[in-house]
This record gives sequence, structure tokens and C-alpha cells, in this order.
Amino acid sequence: KIAGLVLMPSLVGEIIAGIVLGPNLLEFVPSVFTEAFVLLGEIGLILLVIEAGIDIDLTTMKLIGTRGIIIAIVGSILPIGIAVGIAFALGLDTVGAIAAGAAFGPTSLGIAMNILRSAKIVNTPVGQLIIAAAIIDDMIALVILSQLGALVGTLTVSSVLIPIVSAVSFLVLGGYIAVFVVPKYLDRYVFTKVSAEKKGNVSLGILFLLVLGLMPATKYAKASYLMGSFIAGLVFCSNHAAHVSFVSQLKRVMQWLMRIFFAATIGFQVPVKSFASYEVIWKGLVFTLALVGKLLTGFLVPNFTTYPSFTGLHKRDVLVVGFSMAA
Repeated sequence: KIAGLVLMPSLVGEIIAGIVLGPNLLEFVPSVFTEAFVLLGEIGLILLVIEAGIDIDLTTMKLIGTRGIIIAIVGSILPIGIAVGIAFALGLDTVGAIAAGAAFGPTSLGIAMNILRSAKIVNTPVGQLIIAAAIIDDMIALVILSQLGALVGTLTVSSVLIPIVSAVSFLVLGGYIAVFVVPKYLDRYVFTKVSAEKKGNVSLGILFLLVLGLMPATKYAKASYLMGSFIAGLVFCSNHAAHVSFVSQLKRVMQWLMRIFFAATIGFQVPVKSFASYEVIWKGLVFTLALVGKLLTGFLVPNFTTYPSFTGLHKRDVLVVGFSMAA
């Protein structure tokens, strides 16, 4: 509520509440319950990523797909490069510099989706562009993080190639199967045998079975388990009944779980007592310059409006994409 009064997104207040009440400050939440709250928040994030898959508009995606890939690549490589350069300038070693760069690579789909839903622009071309870019962006960051793990441990061909091949295969091949293959079989062999009234509930049941299968599959294949959730939701992106059932039955639960996610999964993890160091503060502020690489991706947004480029509503779209990618 307070965050809203000062014109800030509600998630800012939720994160601050987690920092203040969490184990690193007031310890209002007993430490024995911390992991439980984090788990609840992760469930909320999984539901949000499923919704992102369901909300994909294939027609819009065909228009912005290539641009989404370009924005994702630039939005990963540019801030990572800037952060690595800053890290070397501050005297970090190679592994430390790559770790610092990797921290600025991902775009939080959870935060981006929360903002897009609040602004009611998820299903607009700009919203779809951000979702596509965030998914690909996270895949790139995951690959970079896996390479960091390989640098710390024993470097082998498999440790380098498996995360890359796995992430790309699930996104490209898995996405194709989810959109063009599985729905045809469901329409032919399942939905023709159930009434229209039950189609939504049956779709939800199948959706969660796919989630339970794809999440461990993607995780153990060295990809992100959230990609499994997204692909499961993607199966039903053209299924209106599934979308209606998901929103009507899970929307309120997901909203509360996401509040726990921002408070616990993010807020609880902030080592706020360490910020008392002057060195930590000034170096942290210097590292935020890497976010300029994220903001610059906004200038790659196509002009979906009748306004001249970088004016009016197109200027708004540029800013929305730039700041969303910096989430």
C-alpha cells in the first residue's frame, strides 16, 4: 500500500517487507520457516511462468519473434560485457568477473510479468516482445552460468556443451512440439471426448501433468526448470478454455504466492547488514552502470504505433521494454 502511495510498483513494497522482516534484519520470520516461505514463493513463480506460456499470442509472436531474439541477445551480451569490464577495472579475477557479468545477464520473468500484468499490457505486441526476450534472455544467462560452474570445477566437453544443447533444444524443438504437435493430438483424442463445460478443467489437469513431467526433465537436462513450466503452458496458448480456467481458479492464489515470492525468495536473500560497508555501496553503484546495456535494448523495439519513431507511444514502448529488460 505504501509503495502504491509513492507511485511505486507493489512488488517494491513486498521486497522491502521481506528485507526488513527476514532473517538478515529483524528476523520476524523464524529461520525454521524461511525455506518454507521460499518454496511457496517458487510455486508462485512457476504458476506465473505457466501463465506466460498460456498468454503467448502466436499471431503477434510471428510478427515480433525475430526482434525478440535480437533484443534478448543484445540484452544479455551488452550488460554482461559492461559488468565484466567493470569487474576487471575493480581488480576482480576472471572467474569473479564472469560471475559479476552473469548476475546482470538474466531478465527476471517474474518481475517483468508482474509489471506487465499490473499495466495490463501482457497481450500487446510490446508485452509479447518482452516475454519472448525474457525467456531467451534467461536461457542465455543459464548457459553462461553453467560455463562459470565449469570454470570453477573440472572443465570437460560435456560440462560445456550439455547446457547449451539442452537449453536450445528445449526452447526450439520443445517449443515447436508444444505449439504445433501436442495440441493436435489433444484435440483429436481428448477434447473430442469431453463436454465443452469440462474442457477447461481437463485442460488444467493435463497442463499440470505436463508441468510435473517437463520441470524435472529440463532441470536434469541442465536447462532451467522454469523453461519446462513455460513449455507446458505453451501447449495451451491457443486453448481459450484452459486460459479461462487457469485465471478463474488460480489467479488469486498466484497473486498471494507472488507476494511471498518477492518478499521471501528475493527479500530474504538480501544481505542488508553487509551494505553498511562504504566499499560495498560504491562498488555496487558502479556495477549498476551495467544496466545501461539493458536499457539500450529499448531502442531496438519496432514502431507499432502511428507516431514517428521515438516519439509519443513509441517512446513509451521503448522505455517500457528497456526498463522491463532491466528487471
